[in-house]
Amino acid sequence: MEHHDSTHTATPVDKGSERCYSGSTLTLIRSTAMSTTSLKLSEELKQRAANAAQELGISPHAFMVDAIRKAAEQAEQRAGFVAQALAARAELLQSGEAIDQQAAHDYLRQRAAGGKAAAPGASSWRK
Repeated sequence: MEHHDSTHTATPVDKGSERCYSGSTLTLIRSTAMSTTSLKLSEELKQRAANAAQELGISPHAFMVDAIRKAAEQAEQRAGFVAQALAARAELLQSGEAIDQQAAHDYLRQRAAGGKAAAPGASSWRK
């Protein structure tokens, strides 16, 4: 089981059987069971990662773990956005109703200008 805590230190931490890595832009990651994975990197990319890690005061390993964690979170977030969009499309197709684009823009402009406006209602777009 993993536990993530935000932190602003740049010190490797040893907590018995747990390994923790932290840095100014890293999240503290504690795990009691970790597996080993090998990455084949070009020398140029490996050096860039090492340089970036050194600038942050962390190990290249901690830098790469955090980069993979961030990439996984972004991929998961994108998948969530796509799922929401597909669900909204399915609802739109099923109901046959939507808010007129111009009415929505007018409403948002009025609200952004600090005005009060009634939210536009949905209407049928099917003919």
